Amino acid sequence: MTATALEPIDESEFRAQGQFEDNRLSVYLWGNADHRGTTLFDTFLAAADRESVAAGVKEVVVDFRQLMFMNSACLKSLVTWLRRVQERPPERQYAIRFLQEPEAHWQVRSFSALIAFGRGVLTVE
Repeated sequence: MTATALEPIDESEFRAQGQFEDNRLSVYLWGNADHRGTTLFDTFLAAADRESVAAGVKEVVVDFRQLMFMNSACLKSLVTWLRRVQERPPERQYAIRFLQEPEAHWQVRSFSALIAFGRGVLTVE
C-alpha cells in the first residue's frame, strides 16, 4: 500500500490528520476538541474507519499527546467508532491504540472508561 492521507480537520482550535502507510493508519490530534469540532470529528472518524476497512489496515494509532481537551460529545464519537469496529466480523476488525499524555488528567480518566468499553480492540499507552 502506498502512503495516502485522510481529509484533515484544520480549524483554529482543533486539528486532526491521518496518514495511511503499509497496514497502519496514524492519526494525530492537536488543540481542543470541543462542541465546535464534534461534527467534523464524527465525519473524520467515519472516514478513517471506512478507509481503514477498505485498505485492510491492521492497526489505527491515535496520538492524543498534543490534544489539550476533548469534550463529552467528541468522547462519544470515539465510543461510536469503537463499537462500530467491535460489531464487525473479526476478519474486518483492526486494533486501535491510543497514545496518551500522562500529565493530561482528563485523558487518564476518560481513557480508563474507554478501555473498559473497547475490550478486544483498544489499548492505551
